[in-house]
Amino acid sequence: MFYILGFVVFLIITIFADIIFGGLATVYFTIPAMLLILLSLVAVMTATRSFKVFGRGLKAVILPKKPLSEETRGQAAALFRLLSKTTALAAAIGVLISVVIMLMGSDWSDLDARLKLGGNIAISLIFPLYALFMIAAIFEPVVFNLKKRRDTVR
Repeated sequence: MFYILGFVVFLIITIFADIIFGGLATVYFTIPAMLLILLSLVAVMTATRSFKVFGRGLKAVILPKKPLSEETRGQAAALFRLLSKTTALAAAIGVLISVVIMLMGSDWSDLDARLKLGGNIAISLIFPLYALFMIAAIFEPVVFNLKKRRDTVR
């Protein structure tokens, strides 16, 4: 639990430092990036019909005193591993789509458009930022904690 809190504090400090040194806070919050990653996770959980397993896995980490069966623990760990992989794949797809759209819409004869290219590339890198945050702060700690538990319910 402290790992997640430490990671969130690090991310907040990084964003505030960027804002203090002249960055824009709105750059970190792009709706298309959030939607692509979250909708891909919902699609995977819908396809595998695992919303209940997702809830049980989160509950097992938040409330570690509650007993959890070995089968449920294994299913939840496998689901969160799958969600980690899905998040990474969605981020890669998001970067590729945004770079292709950006480069196709660029007017290379206009100097202003060429100067804005760096900012547009930076915005396309928000996809992996979201994915890394979700993987490192949510999915992998849940998998670690689920695999660490050894309680069984009959």
